[in-house]
Amino acid sequence: MGGNKQTLNGIVVGGLGEGAYFISMQHYKNEIKKKLGFDAYPGTLNIKTGKNQIDSFKKFISIRIDGYKSGDKFFWGACCHKAKIKNINGSIIIPDLTKHKNIMEFIAPVHLKSALKIKNGDKIKIEIIGTKTGLSK
Repeated sequence: MGGNKQTLNGIVVGGLGEGAYFISMQHYKNEIKKKLGFDAYPGTLNIKTGKNQIDSFKKFISIRIDGYKSGDKFFWGACCHKAKIKNINGSIIIPDLTKHKNIMEFIAPVHLKSALKIKNGDKIKIEIIGTKTGLSK
């Protein structure tokens, strides 16, 4: 493959509706803005892919979104990988606690289904943009 880019393939699928709730929380909004450099649209694009593809992008250094505690409730953090779909920059976000299996969640500053004119069942390519572990220490 070469370089610090990798392309993943997947199929757009419906989600659980929980992404919008978490992305809308002030703590996560602040973390995403500070660490990823954009205001995330309140929701995630869910992309079904194979375990091998998910494992392959874990070779890239991730950006940590910290969890937090509110009262007696703890909200988990997540790992992010800068990426893009077509011409839209965003990030794959992997929550520490998730019900998804072989599904990646993608966040961006726009509503991706509208901006890319895609729907559930469509095939999609995601380009990971980052530094591979072991290349920079």
